[in-house]
Amino acid sequence: SMADVVIFDAPPIITVNDASLLASQVDGVLLVVKAGGTKRDHVKAAKDRLEKVNARLVGAVLTNAKADAALQYN
Repeated sequence: SMADVVIFDAPPIITVNDASLLASQVDGVLLVVKAGGTKRDHVKAAKDRLEKVNARLVGAVLTNAKADAALQYN
């Protein structure tokens, strides 16, 4: 009753089971991916784990992306 939104931060879902347990208990999950640091197969595995526990994946955040790299795709 004291807050409209509560944000939980969890360890990487690939390495620790706590994140999967937490993901199944919250209203939505944002998947945070480090550009140039997170392997594609780890992102896929994380998404699969979230689906397995019926987590609601509401989006993804890409961190450490270079702005000039994004312009190359326009």
